[in-house]
Amino acid sequence: MPRYLSLLLILLLSLNCFAEIATNQAPVDSLVKKTYLLPTVRVIADKPEDAIGALHIIDYIEQKGIAALNLYEGLQDIAGVTNTTGTKDESNLRIRGFRSNEVKILVDGRPLNSGYFGNIDLHQFSPSDIKEIHIIKGPSAAIYGTNTMGGVVNIITSDPGKDSWLKLNLLAKRNNANRLEISSDHKLKNFGYRVSLAREHNEGIVLPKDFTPTPFENGGVRNHSLKTQYDFQTRLDYEFNPFRQVGASAGFTYVPEKLIPSSIYTLDYRQYTDWMHYWTTLEYVDILNEFLKLSSHLYYDGGQDIYREYSDASHQYLILDSHMRYYTLGFNPRMEWVPDAWNTFNFGFRLESMHSTRKDNGNYLQWTPHWLNIYNAFCQWKYQLNNKVNFLAGLGASSHHCDVKSSLSFFPEPSAAFNFKWNELSKSTISIGNNISFPTMRQLFSAENGNPNLKPQNAIKCEISHQQKIKAGNIIFSNQLSLFYNNTRNLIDRQGDTYQNIYKVHSAGTEYSLMFKPFAWWESELAYSYIWWEGTENYELTETPHHQANFTQNLSLPWKLKLRYTCSYNDNRFSQDKLNNYHILSSYWLHNIGLSYKFKKFSLAVGLENIFDTYYETEYGYPGPGLNFFIRLSTEF
Repeated sequence: MPRYLSLLLILLLSLNCFAEIATNQAPVDSLVKKTYLLPTVRVIADKPEDAIGALHIIDYIEQKGIAALNLYEGLQDIAGVTNTTGTKDESNLRIRGFRSNEVKILVDGRPLNSGYFGNIDLHQFSPSDIKEIHIIKGPSAAIYGTNTMGGVVNIITSDPGKDSWLKLNLLAKRNNANRLEISSDHKLKNFGYRVSLAREHNEGIVLPKDFTPTPFENGGVRNHSLKTQYDFQTRLDYEFNPFRQVGASAGFTYVPEKLIPSSIYTLDYRQYTDWMHYWTTLEYVDILNEFLKLSSHLYYDGGQDIYREYSDASHQYLILDSHMRYYTLGFNPRMEWVPDAWNTFNFGFRLESMHSTRKDNGNYLQWTPHWLNIYNAFCQWKYQLNNKVNFLAGLGASSHHCDVKSSLSFFPEPSAAFNFKWNELSKSTISIGNNISFPTMRQLFSAENGNPNLKPQNAIKCEISHQQKIKAGNIIFSNQLSLFYNNTRNLIDRQGDTYQNIYKVHSAGTEYSLMFKPFAWWESELAYSYIWWEGTENYELTETPHHQANFTQNLSLPWKLKLRYTCSYNDNRFSQDKLNNYHILSSYWLHNIGLSYKFKKFSLAVGLENIFDTYYETEYGYPGPGLNFFIRLSTEF
């Protein structure tokens, strides 16, 4: 490790020296000065214009947050994205067929810890203070770091406000599912803060009436699915002057006990106890002059849980008792250099040290630790040819090693994009990139299946997109079309008892979205996606429908009422059982409706989900909820 600490010190000194040289030598010309805007320290979150490919932005507060108990519920009904529930009741987020452990999820640019198994369970992620969500489905920019093969989801949190000090929020659903949240935030002259406390309780989903009982699931309320969760989050921002800011944030999530429902075709008695997730982040932004901006993340993200399996419903006869602890320590300095009106450079590096230790009554009778270090240096150049055309090019260089394999690897991740702005209402983008995903700690270190010689998975991703807006008086017509192609290699899966790089997949498809606003009080949205694929050795993309469609109507009614109606369609799709056998799940439609009212600082929202009580399975043996209702009460002081 000393040699890597020395390398880190050299990189830091080099970055600082470059800043000093650029500060002293950059010519002062008022015609090419760039104006920076620092509303809060979170400007280090990657900006939309830094994206290499097409960027999908979700206004979370208006579009998804009204009826969502957690982020899993908030990331539904998005074309090209599927978010399902897996064998341990965990979420599985897929983008254009890429699996959840290949998708990078960030909060304000800070990566979330994916744990030993390489997956972030969005059921346990608090939706507090989310402002919007940025989703990159195609080639990913080098500034996001490595592990972006499946795409990037960057969650942007809200800024502290100036109008209130205390907020209360209550969301209730069918079968005593509820979330109560108390928060306080405020922006003073040089200081801003946010703190929130929340409790989520869920006694299990209610299955649709047309569910056919099985020997292992009797219908009604989903068997063995109780959970209570507690969340605490806080954030502090301080502005030394208009050009220098620091910030600190921390959070803690605790689930004392979570019962895990089994497949409706099998019978298992499983639970989590003492499930925890805890994190803290330090952030710094410094505008050195009109040409240079320096920013940095230093973060710690950890968790632990106890997973148990029993042979009886009363939990008296223990089969498996597994204890897991893990954490990631990361450092991500970055510099933006704008030498003139045509060129912008972003460069820096990201270092992550991932640690895990586990103990159980099987192959890990003693605490067994492992670590994996990932190093990533990146540079991105934006060249503004004229008012209509710009070019983006990026290069990431990644390396990794672990405790069972000390030799360093090297993997380049280049990307490039052309942006054509035909006029104020029309824009086209052509992008290409090579993105990789490193093996998970389970794939590397598992005593049963691990393989420390695994190579990273990688995908060459191409995308062409066009956005077009039409305005005719008060009528607004906006649409976007994307065409994509992915050539994915070295996909990791089990072959026999060992993880191997065994599959290749070619996939291609299109996505189209349309927004039509004929009147100020009526907005209509349509989104459609299609994906085709071909894999070696009969490999199929699971939980990925060939066709997907979402249709939304937003109406502003008299008396300040707002009505939102959505319907979504998911085509047939492949899904695997515990023995990795493929099954075809039937297509289905879902319909939701909501009505909201806001008066001064008080708001009320009510609605129905899955109006027609449709039965469907998100994954084989794991059904979704039937007819549901929600009511949300919010106020602030």
